[in-house]
Amino acid sequence: MREVCPISFEQINERVAQMNAALVVFSLLVFMFTSFKWIILIICIDFFIRGFFNPSYSLYSAVSKNILKILKIKPLMINAGPKIFAAKVGFIFCCIIALCYMLNFYITALVFSSILIFFAALEAIFRFCMACKIYPFICKEEKVE
Repeated sequence: MREVCPISFEQINERVAQMNAALVVFSLLVFMFTSFKWIILIICIDFFIRGFFNPSYSLYSAVSKNILKILKIKPLMINAGPKIFAAKVGFIFCCIIALCYMLNFYITALVFSSILIFFAALEAIFRFCMACKIYPFICKEEKVE
């Protein structure tokens, strides 16, 4: 039985979310291992768009949709609420990474990057979204208050 989101009635293509996660993993690896450090700002902006605005304006979502269209992968529609929450968590992580890097806390930036890579890879490879697992509990807590 699929989890039902108590907040959002919107649907999202989980395949796009998986591809977005793969692009985030790739981008973070670029951030960690090349001199192209400002890519973290691109990731940050993309998470912000997906978490707080309309995901259809997201660069990563547009790229993901085109890749899936070329590969002719059928959509798998799921509830959007947990994925929106996951994008907000990703935005917070990217802000921490960018801030740590700008303040010369390179090791801390790498640690947070590694954590985000780990969870994005779980989504990309296994369709396991940790933020999505936490989301129903947060929604339940919000309703209690």
